Amino acid sequence: MPETCDGSEPLSPWRVGATAGWFDTDIVFDYKVAMSAATVMAQAAYQASPRLVVALGLGAVVDGTMAGADIAPGPAGAASLSWLALLETERRPFALIGLSIAVSRASAVSDDGEEHSLTSGDGRVGAMVGKTFGAFTPYAAARAFGGPVLWTLAGEDQTGTDARHYTVGAGLSARPARRLDLSLELMPLGEKSATASATLAL
Repeated sequence: MPETCDGSEPLSPWRVGATAGWFDTDIVFDYKVAMSAATVMAQAAYQASPRLVVALGLGAVVDGTMAGADIAPGPAGAASLSWLALLETERRPFALIGLSIAVSRASAVSDDGEEHSLTSGDGRVGAMVGKTFGAFTPYAAARAFGGPVLWTLAGEDQTGTDARHYTVGAGLSARPARRLDLSLELMPLGEKSATASATLAL
């Protein structure tokens, strides 16, 4: 295998990783209910070009509440595409555009005292702008999203949606080793969320 200019082997275009996340928001059915959930997901990503990365993830909703009742665990999946719209230079930050879709299926006790399936779909478009300083990359992020939430309220199947279709915040990525990337993201505006992830280049 050919070597890079520093004598090391080039990295594979494949990445594997794990992500743990939490979000808190309001879902509007006939009336508004609070929803929060924690998720874990394993991911595989492929860098198709220097600017384009595609990724698939499989995991689960592991905890949460819906209208004050506990959410029972269930499966979750996601797919995403990231495009580096603006390359970073010594003086210029990078800009990254992202598209993603996700779906999960869990269950929660509704107002009739019965447990009903809780299915969520989500499509997102977002942008990140950041700058690298040595091993650290701080960035700002904003995303817009939408998708149905299917549940049962008052004995009837209902379709709801998020009360706020945006989220804004910031994050920090670190590279403690050549093949390892760690990141932490906090989104306090709109839909509130926190995400931590680790990614390993193969």
